[in-house]
Amino acid sequence: MGAFFGAIPAVLTAPLFAVALGQRPPAPAPLAVTHVSIIDTQGGPTLRDRTVVIRNGRIDRIDSATASPPRDARVLEGRGKFLIPGLWDMHVHLSYVQAGALPVLLANGVTGVRDMGSDLGEIDGWRAEIAAGLRAGPRIVRAGPMLNGQSFNPYQLVTGGPDQARGIVRTLKQVGVDFIKVHRRVPRDDYFAIVDEARKQGLRVAGHIPMTVTPVEACDAGQLIEHEETLFEGTFSTGLSPAALPDSVHRFLASAAAETLVAHFVRNQTSLTSTLITWQYAVRFSKDTTRSDPRMKYVRRSMRESLRKRSRIPAEDLPAQERLNADYGDLLLRLNRAGVTLLAGTDIPGGLFPGFSLHDELAALVGAGLTPIQALRAATSNPARVLGTLAASPRSSSVGSSIGARLSTHCSEWELSKPTGIEPDAESGAHSASGHTAPGCRPSANQGSA
Repeated sequence: MGAFFGAIPAVLTAPLFAVALGQRPPAPAPLAVTHVSIIDTQGGPTLRDRTVVIRNGRIDRIDSATASPPRDARVLEGRGKFLIPGLWDMHVHLSYVQAGALPVLLANGVTGVRDMGSDLGEIDGWRAEIAAGLRAGPRIVRAGPMLNGQSFNPYQLVTGGPDQARGIVRTLKQVGVDFIKVHRRVPRDDYFAIVDEARKQGLRVAGHIPMTVTPVEACDAGQLIEHEETLFEGTFSTGLSPAALPDSVHRFLASAAAETLVAHFVRNQTSLTSTLITWQYAVRFSKDTTRSDPRMKYVRRSMRESLRKRSRIPAEDLPAQERLNADYGDLLLRLNRAGVTLLAGTDIPGGLFPGFSLHDELAALVGAGLTPIQALRAATSNPARVLGTLAASPRSSSVGSSIGARLSTHCSEWELSKPTGIEPDAESGAHSASGHTAPGCRPSANQGSA
């Protein structure tokens, strides 16, 4: 017995015993980030040479850099760097990438994620450990299982008809999920029963547009839309061969029907989560470049094995896929110009590199024509607004109200340092945390403005 307890790292035992005794771990010393430039994602001027004081995980005050930081503060030199709100990855599947991804997300400035389908018990275990300070990781908003007409993985529930679909929604409400996730194979009648029951239960519905539901219908039903390509699945692509899809999408975007769809998004205040990077990665992988990416070491080993077996886009089809990717970007730019709320997501494990891929997604949005500030909003203030409406419960509503108080140091490119408490995870190839020491970051020499 003594040998067993002796093997437990000391950094874990103190907080664990404190929790067991009903005590809260001691509050950390305040943090002062000095001489930093603060990026205002709402479009205000950059606040240069400021000191930001953070107490108990929240911003206490912002001073001129000439003001002295608190005597007991830990000082982080921010000269030549930028401070932005903590980033949200609005489309992840954590059960696929496991807990080793959590500190890697934090190390990339991702302080919040929206899990769009995972093992609810597993996710809630991690949430409790993060909240107790026992695990380094982002804040997690979660759907639990995905609802679908057929089950293709362990994280899906079959709806089984309108009445059963309603019962599933009521059960998920009872166990405390933050929203309902729907997938492509939900039958039409089940879908509208889910939407109606979710509304009665005070839950939002998010996900793919089912194959027998039009994008306009989903938009009018109040669904939050995930992935730009879902607009062109199902009813749009019925009768089309895969080879004909890229040209059909291009023609649609040049038609009046596209303007009608955009108008429905605007009228209904429908959000769309972009996952451009998943398609860009598919092209890169098919050209055999992704596997040589140095960030691959942060991908779980089992996912790397799966990637090696993944079928590539045939070389003759790559130009058409690249044109389709460009059209997806053009669609997002049009939605953004119309005032539609865009959210940034990565669909990890589809977005291969936890945390890093969100930076790639923001770069892809800028590549599509958004300004850097507009891209940052898709991962900061836009999620704050959307998450504030996810559910009627105070727990969910508080997520949106407090997001702006979580900041991360930002520069144009990130490199991971290896801070105390972060050790390589043999299974994942990523990192796991010993205790609650937060991962650190250091900017590359090639710094730039947000």
